Amino acid sequence: RWGFFPSIGLAWNIANEKFWEPLKDKIESLKIRGSYGLVGNDQIGNENDRFFYLSNVNLSDEGYGYTFGELYSYHRPGVSISRYANEKIGWETSKQANIAVDISGMGFNLTAEYFTQYRSNILMDRSYIPNTMGLTAAVKANVGEVSNHGMDLSLEYNKAFTNSMWIQSRFNFTYAHNKLKVSDEPSYPSNEYYRTKVGLPYNTTYGLIAERLFVDDADVANSPNQTFGKYGAGDIKYRDMNGDGQITEADAVPIGLPTEPEINYGFGASLGWKDFDFSFFFQGLGRRSFQINPSNLSPFVINGGNQNGLLEIIADDHWSEDNRNIYAFWPRLSPVQVANNNQTSTWWLRNGAFLRLKNIELGYNIPIQILSKWNMSNLRLYFNASNLFVWSKFKMWDPEMGGNGIGYPVQRVFNIGLTIGI
Repeated sequence: RWGFFPSIGLAWNIANEKFWEPLKDKIESLKIRGSYGLVGNDQIGNENDRFFYLSNVNLSDEGYGYTFGELYSYHRPGVSISRYANEKIGWETSKQANIAVDISGMGFNLTAEYFTQYRSNILMDRSYIPNTMGLTAAVKANVGEVSNHGMDLSLEYNKAFTNSMWIQSRFNFTYAHNKLKVSDEPSYPSNEYYRTKVGLPYNTTYGLIAERLFVDDADVANSPNQTFGKYGAGDIKYRDMNGDGQITEADAVPIGLPTEPEINYGFGASLGWKDFDFSFFFQGLGRRSFQINPSNLSPFVINGGNQNGLLEIIADDHWSEDNRNIYAFWPRLSPVQVANNNQTSTWWLRNGAFLRLKNIELGYNIPIQILSKWNMSNLRLYFNASNLFVWSKFKMWDPEMGGNGIGYPVQRVFNIGLTIGI
């Protein structure tokens, strides 16, 4: 209900010292700064779990009620508990430190910063509470710890030339990598060492390793049993990681890169010459993976009240009796969802990195000599466009949409305009 989170910061502008005066015309400012502090977060859990020191008891829960009497005509509601009181739950705490340098001179402005963060007391569900305790709600505790480090870099260049030219350019780059240090999880046996989340990014995806598609029914019979519903020839074959002779959730391993990008960057510029101006900006993401959602792509299947359509890539590249391609993009076709093929796995894993031309604009300002004759202060013609191009290894749809390939697409927009000032 309360917390104390102090911090301290220190900065030194070296360019203000006397010994820097000979370089002042080149480097106008050179500041080194650093800080260290604690940050508290009380927004843990969901919106209904703000007061963990209080229990949440429903004294009139019909779902837990009782009906009795000679004719079973008498009913009384029961009692349910959705949260147990826990006075030991407290703030999530983050220890943060950073060191940075700011440099400006000769039209350049550079900021480079390295940061570290160590979050502790992260709220998590306790694992493997025995059923014999008779609890009806999950037990939570401040047990998680995550370390994070990275860097921020920004660079600007502004210059006006003598021949009526000018330029303003900018570049930014952010890299952030986190690692789970402490997690509430059991001690896995030696043949399931891969199941631990400690040491991996917090948002790592766990999934099955897909080896290929089953060639035929004989291939199915001679492979470990897969426990995700009915399957057969043309369906996805998974790897038995723990060697127990069957494929279950225990065979899921960390796959791909984090679902949130570890690299974000962008660069662009605005240029002008006399009455013309031109600007552009690129945006990019790196070190990111996503999963294609096969249930949303399954052709001919009723999904959300509507029947899925047939994508061209599925029509051109799927397993069939006539084309037993064990590495086809799509497994065998089916009029219903095939749970075995819809599992999170390397089969649907894709690289989510991309670089996008976010926007571009070309403008022309009518000279003031002409405008003065029309009693106008300014008149500008312009053309701009957004989301023109994207470069990515993933070609099926816009990679920014992630696994939702049949969702509303990223719009490509073109504008032609006229700005008038009187």
